[in-house]
Amino acid sequence: MTLKVLLGLLLLNSAIAADKMVCGDGVNLCGVLTLASGFGPNEYAAVSPYVHGLWPETDSYGTSECIAPSVTTDPTKLAPCYNNGTNDNADQLDFEQHEWEKHGSCAGAKDADDYFEQVCDISTKPLYVMSTSKSSGSDLDGIEKDVVASGYEVFYKDTQYSQLYLSACAGPDSQWKLSPVADFVKNCGGWDSDDSAPSDGGVCVSGQHGPECSSDKDCLGSTDCVRCASSGFCTDAPLS
Repeated sequence: MTLKVLLGLLLLNSAIAADKMVCGDGVNLCGVLTLASGFGPNEYAAVSPYVHGLWPETDSYGTSECIAPSVTTDPTKLAPCYNNGTNDNADQLDFEQHEWEKHGSCAGAKDADDYFEQVCDISTKPLYVMSTSKSSGSDLDGIEKDVVASGYEVFYKDTQYSQLYLSACAGPDSQWKLSPVADFVKNCGGWDSDDSAPSDGGVCVSGQHGPECSSDKDCLGSTDCVRCASSGFCTDAPLS
């Protein structure tokens, strides 16, 4: 391997490492709120900015845990912040189901409704900033400057699809909020080491995994457990 190639690999690895999100001590959930500007190609093109998704940065993307929901049922409602003005209701619902299965299933939300309500709630203000900036003639760089000036941290700028990834985290209450990475511990810390781990013994505790299970029968003898969730653990949350 030549020195030039080796240096190239080192630079590449450094770039990858720099992009990996670190939640920090006592923070179990962190990720990015991805907002599309509408300047992107093909299906990313839209008149107004819109939400692409809220993505916990797990595995190679960051140190966030994957915390399963109590209820895994796919969404059946349309989330207004995902409407880019070009897709029909069926296409939007298909996309939301994709986002729920790929990202929402790790976000620690109670269910799909909780996940999408949180996404739309935390995206309202930055989307307004982006829309106002775009309407005034700004390109993606200008929109980014306005978003940062409004107090939001842009963790990554996706120039290929013209999107901004805003830093976000969730505390022990599993409520997501926008926050600079440097403030994750202050804004979202306080998780106990077992907050997302199975509870001890045959007991189900709200917000935690219960005993391991493979069917509802495995949960019948456990206190406060009502069923076996798709995560493979008993839960106290009934199917809605």
